[in-house]
Amino acid sequence: MINVIYPIIGIQTSLPFYLTGIGTCDPEYGIKREKGLFSHLFLFTSEGQGLLTVNGNSYIQKEGSMFYLAPGVSHEYWPHGSGWVTNWIVFKGDSSNELLSKIGFSDFEYSADTNMLIYRNIFKRILSIAKEPLKGAEKSSILLYEFILTAADMLLCSTKEKSGMSSVIEPAIIHINEHYTDDITLENLAKISGVSLQHFCRVFKTKTGMRPMEYLAKKRISEAKILLINTGESIGYVSSAVGYGDQNYFGMVFKKYEGITPSDYRKQRGLVII
Repeated sequence: MINVIYPIIGIQTSLPFYLTGIGTCDPEYGIKREKGLFSHLFLFTSEGQGLLTVNGNSYIQKEGSMFYLAPGVSHEYWPHGSGWVTNWIVFKGDSSNELLSKIGFSDFEYSADTNMLIYRNIFKRILSIAKEPLKGAEKSSILLYEFILTAADMLLCSTKEKSGMSSVIEPAIIHINEHYTDDITLENLAKISGVSLQHFCRVFKTKTGMRPMEYLAKKRISEAKILLINTGESIGYVSSAVGYGDQNYFGMVFKKYEGITPSDYRKQRGLVII
């Protein structure tokens, strides 16, 4: 059974990235592309086995395996035995190269073990929406972005690494969220996490996209915004209530992340007592 959709490309080209094809091949017969594809490719194995060759290296494709290939990357893949079933998505877009690069994708990514349930759910939603003649393009683009982020979590680090990194920073994040008004230091957070300071900072940035103290500052500013809008307390009180003993420093940090002073933020939003 071959279930394939190649959307008619029109308005999609104005989107940052758009679907150029999606399908399930049961069975997958395989293909050789010496010049690669013009589109980005994600391919996931749901049954059987195949063999992928990229840059002179071979990778067994089995249930749960997944790979990504950038445009222009030479590759070939063939069944390894019988009953190889694949699901794939191809897409383009003016922002696709930049987006994938910023997320951390190289020209080729591969994982032998991914969460099939998560992948299949998003895949089925895209496959269904891609059939819609009017709004399918826009809806597919939204889901495609969700898919890319999910695939990044699957491909860019192993299950063991993901689990390990989450367990490292989780105690620190919980501590920050519960004690953001306290005097918190990097050394204290690393000690809570049970790892070296350097390792803690690296893992925290990898998982959150922020430095630990940046996360703390944003947590404090988030709580400050709630107080500014919902109470009539002074700026000095708000500053102290979220962990800043120096009102002037609080104002500098607030403006750094919000672009305006705490007073101006309150004026723009209006005071709402609840």
